[in-house]
Amino acid sequence: MINPGMGSHHFFDDKYIKTSQRAGFKKYRVVTVPKGTLLFKMTAGVAAAGDDGGVTPWWSAVKPFLDDKEGALGRFQQAKSRKMDMSAMVRLMSCVCLDWNDLDNYVQVELLDDARVFWGTFAPMPKFSQTIYTPGWGDDKNTFTGANVLARVKKMNQKEALAGFKVPNMLGEGEAWQMFIPNLREQHIKRSSVLSGHDMGVLAQALGLVDRPA
Repeated sequence: MINPGMGSHHFFDDKYIKTSQRAGFKKYRVVTVPKGTLLFKMTAGVAAAGDDGGVTPWWSAVKPFLDDKEGALGRFQQAKSRKMDMSAMVRLMSCVCLDWNDLDNYVQVELLDDARVFWGTFAPMPKFSQTIYTPGWGDDKNTFTGANVLARVKKMNQKEALAGFKVPNMLGEGEAWQMFIPNLREQHIKRSSVLSGHDMGVLAQALGLVDRPA
């Protein structure tokens, strides 16, 4: 088992989850996720392991799991009904600031061992983690000068356009669930193909919502 003996009190132990990471939860508890559970995340890359073999701890369930009655399957249907792509829908409900991650790819893995995880809902976040008037947005040499402020506004507008929908000032519509898996490593997961988070046709096939072409 991954994280045997981990309890609720470990949520305040930086060896398991750091202060900045705890801020991503609105509410939480510790649960056991069984071996064989399919997990997914949207990310700019492929959620590759680091040099030490460690893998990102942030994941969500593909199929309904515990309080999450939707999973990736439900999130896809919500996106489709609102004429959004999966990337945009996940950003809206999973509270991913525009300057944090482009969320271009859908990454799915299978958990190869039982795991104790922090399980909870996403804390609402602003659409940008920093305001346009904050010196250092994207460049620690930026100041309050007009040219630099305008450059940051332009960069933000570009990111918002790429998001595929009108991004509200605060992200966090509805109730979405996430899991944080401390000590997750490459040997704990089996990877599937990385797919575009913007290609709803390909995602529908991957999620088993339409028949694959012969």
